[in-house]
Amino acid sequence: MPRLSSFLRFGLVGTVGFLVDGGLLQALVSLAGWGVIHARIVSFPVAVIATWLLNRNFTFDQASNSNAGRSFARYMAISLGGASVNFVIYTALVLSVASMAARPIVPLAIASIAALAFNYLGSKHFAFR
Repeated sequence: MPRLSSFLRFGLVGTVGFLVDGGLLQALVSLAGWGVIHARIVSFPVAVIATWLLNRNFTFDQASNSNAGRSFARYMAISLGGASVNFVIYTALVLSVASMAARPIVPLAIASIAALAFNYLGSKHFAFR
């Protein structure tokens, strides 16, 4: 069986990250009664750690021989840039459209798709080079 391209592997890891981010976000909003913005401030870093581990060992597995601390710092920098794009879109949607605030997973999906290209290219050419 041929090996999946790094972009497809990145997409699979991103799906896991989305499930971690979205699942924790939804739990904090629905079960703990947190606001949609505060919940996202917690759910995002948890998802970044999960995706760094998976991307380092699955997507860009050649990077697993490099310095983990340096790789994590670069990945965090890329993720923060992508998160800026993601968070601005997410926040704009939940603050301007009531139906989006009621279902925060929808604006999360829209914002995540918007940040995908930035995150992939930064990860491939900077974080895991």
